[in-house]
Amino acid sequence: MNISISAAPKPVKTGNFNYSNIESRYGVNTQYFTKDGKPYTIIAGEMHFSRMPRERWRETLLKMRECGVNTVSNYVFWNYHEEEKNAFDFRGNRDISAFLQICKDINMPCILRIGPWCHGEVIRGGLPKRINLMVKKRCDHPEYLKEVRDYWQVLYKEVYPFLDGKTVIGLQLENEYTGSAEHIRTLRKIAEEIGFKVPFFTMTAWPSGKPDNDFLPMMGGYPDAPWTHGKTALKPNNRFAISPAKTEDEIGGDLFKSNTAKKGAYDDVPYAFCETGPGNQVTQHRRPYIGEKDGYGVCFAKFSSGANWLGYYMFCGGTNPNDRLMQENRLTGYPNNYPIIDYDFQAPISRYGVCRSHGDRLRLMHLFINEFDNEICTKQAYFPEWKSNDPLDTSFLKCSVRADEQGSGYFFASTYEKALKYNDFKDVNVTFKIGDKIVKLPDVDIKADTMFFYPFNVQLGSVHFDYILAQPIVKTKADGKTVCYFAQCEGITPKCSVNEKEIPLDFSEKGTDIDDVKIIVIPYEKARKFHFINGKPYFLDGTVYCDNGKIYCEQETDVDLKKEISLIRCEKKKLPYNYFLYSTGKRSYYELKLPKDILDNRFDIKLEFDFDGLNLQVFSGNKLINDYFNIDRKFVMHLRDYKKYIGKNQTLIIRTAPKTRLGISNVYNEIPLPLNSDKLVLRSAKVIEYNMI
Repeated sequence: MNISISAAPKPVKTGNFNYSNIESRYGVNTQYFTKDGKPYTIIAGEMHFSRMPRERWRETLLKMRECGVNTVSNYVFWNYHEEEKNAFDFRGNRDISAFLQICKDINMPCILRIGPWCHGEVIRGGLPKRINLMVKKRCDHPEYLKEVRDYWQVLYKEVYPFLDGKTVIGLQLENEYTGSAEHIRTLRKIAEEIGFKVPFFTMTAWPSGKPDNDFLPMMGGYPDAPWTHGKTALKPNNRFAISPAKTEDEIGGDLFKSNTAKKGAYDDVPYAFCETGPGNQVTQHRRPYIGEKDGYGVCFAKFSSGANWLGYYMFCGGTNPNDRLMQENRLTGYPNNYPIIDYDFQAPISRYGVCRSHGDRLRLMHLFINEFDNEICTKQAYFPEWKSNDPLDTSFLKCSVRADEQGSGYFFASTYEKALKYNDFKDVNVTFKIGDKIVKLPDVDIKADTMFFYPFNVQLGSVHFDYILAQPIVKTKADGKTVCYFAQCEGITPKCSVNEKEIPLDFSEKGTDIDDVKIIVIPYEKARKFHFINGKPYFLDGTVYCDNGKIYCEQETDVDLKKEISLIRCEKKKLPYNYFLYSTGKRSYYELKLPKDILDNRFDIKLEFDFDGLNLQVFSGNKLINDYFNIDRKFVMHLRDYKKYIGKNQTLIIRTAPKTRLGISNVYNEIPLPLNSDKLVLRSAKVIEYNMI
């Protein structure tokens, strides 16, 4: 297969942007962002402080940082803080000031998405009930604007110490707005009059499809669309495709008819995302399963396509408060039913703080941005001509080059699309043309269901490499050498070329020395465990983070306490929220009996159940403390988050409901569930250790 990619670099201009109202370290031009005057890629991960126990805020932010995230994003839900007029609540898990103080302490910049309307699968999109009842809302009506101003004035008092251009670096106003941008300009005017000052005012680029120089347009895209209707598998739609198209025409399709931007509309604005989905929240009617390649694939495709602000929604899962119903549901006029509590989102870091496999894989890509080529944002993306836009057409390779004007860069390729099977591509030959330079890349066989990139025409140390057939991770200095760590490109034998002479690269820990360069290639499976901390490489199992120079690791052990726990089917219990099990089937009840001291001198215990039912709820007394919409016939619960409940009541009640053929419980499960079964079996109760390395 012969592929030709011709580059026509776009000029880098200052741009007539009015994104900022403060002097700060951050800058922007028509192609990329800067920090302290140097090219900079923002890697922003969404984590909702109000959906997480505050005692885990710091460790979670540090876990995100260990995954390569350099900025945290947060919705600020109005009805979390002021459901009743003037009854403001910034206590406990809602203490935004305390959260931002942690961000400041650990130098983790924050983006606040302050609405007023947020969505975020929260009841009424985050609007208090009285606001939602207004006939004229989300518009420039004086009564509505007064309410917004009153709320934001109180919010400002909580956050103003952190509006320093370093801690809070962005404000998103509104979300998925279907009206005129004039309203968002009105909101910005109100925010500025109150005193909000940030380097970036942002807005979602959908559904308007029109850039606005007053707001940084933020893109989105997800591996699946559980908000869509219908109960069959979603058809492939180039969600994972490396593509010059910048906007997604499906996102937000539950609330409005999505619009597609005109071709070239966003060519002269920096390519930024606020909702690249490394996961999906499941709805009652649709249950996609997000595996490693699903959670990585969309993000890889957007980076390969030239994105220079990677914004992940969600990067870390969470839980809704259980003091009142806060989840979006059809009873409140919205199209989807969600769990009352669970907001795990199948995110790279789970709601319990466990790094999943797609988190490990994203870490490698982020390490490349942060530690190998921190000027990758200056390298524009170029593409071959697509043979067709048919998502089912697998006859050609989705690929790109990101390169500078000297012809030095990286080749990206993907043969992965959820629910679509590619064939292997044999003898792929790529010719890249830029200006008067022609670069011929090596012939390779590319296997189906793989995603990778490798460098070409690159200088490392004193050596000029024609190419290196491995995926770069980290570049550092040691013993007078430039030491480079690479991961194996799946299915490709690692090798490099210097002066047109091929040199094999093995998987030896000693690496391959080429003059003053050492190349260490890590087998793909081992690369998942790779961390680069304090300038040193580590291979570690478990969930890792660094705090004040010390390395901590959470690991599942072989110690199983299953015999100390009993799960027994019991008689019917009178419990609230029966409706929210969304099943026409008969309920079953189980008593989960735990030793009172089960968490004594233990960091955490992971309970894993086999579960065939549709949904379940967990109660301590009459208090709902957890729930789950079945995705993969498993149910996992970490006891650390329930310590206060276990201390008071060692018997938890689990209520289950089965899937049936008819009615609301006839749903789409990517991993099929048996009908009319409520089987729940405790498989294991593994102790989680917390160690300092």
